[in-house]
Amino acid sequence: MIKFLKKNYLWIILFGSLIGLNETLIGGIKMPYHSVVLNTITLVLLSIARYYFPKRGTTMLIIIIAILFKINSAGIHECTTNFLLCGPMALLLLGIGFEIFGSIFIAENSFKYSNYILTCVITSIVVFSVFAVFQTYILNSWDTARLVSYIFVKGSLTAIASSAFSVFMLYLIRSFRQVNITRLNPYFISGMLGCVIIALWLLGFYST
Repeated sequence: MIKFLKKNYLWIILFGSLIGLNETLIGGIKMPYHSVVLNTITLVLLSIARYYFPKRGTTMLIIIIAILFKINSAGIHECTTNFLLCGPMALLLLGIGFEIFGSIFIAENSFKYSNYILTCVITSIVVFSVFAVFQTYILNSWDTARLVSYIFVKGSLTAIASSAFSVFMLYLIRSFRQVNITRLNPYFISGMLGCVIIALWLLGFYST
């Protein structure tokens, strides 16, 4: 695991930063089916990361970085109990769900689109259900109607959208196999990734 992290830590930070930026930018936009859009993008990024780096535990590392990105972008003064129990907690649940079901369905040495579909679908339904129950019966901030809508409407839409877009993106990636991000010049890649990561964190910090 240490050797794996030493080789790929910049990519892990990049994916975490992209998910964190999604949470910061898209998360701050008021739109219909906001949670569907937000979580679909996150699940697609997690699927791509899992394709390139199928090592168990990678998803959780990416999510932890994304949470730190979100907290950094919000600022310490905004990190109230309500903030932490909503945004970062939802993101953590999504990461835990994808890690568990990805470890079950996605094998390191074989590829099947159906495995990514199963991972996205089950993760969406389970995580949306857990979060809705928490909001309704633990925090008492939602009513039953909102719980039902969140699970059966938004959860189902996220399952369909995330699996469809994940398959589409993975199909594109596999169609251009000659462009292998892990085999380019390591010094060039490291420098480029470092610059992109710094730019993303600055963008996240100053966009709020």
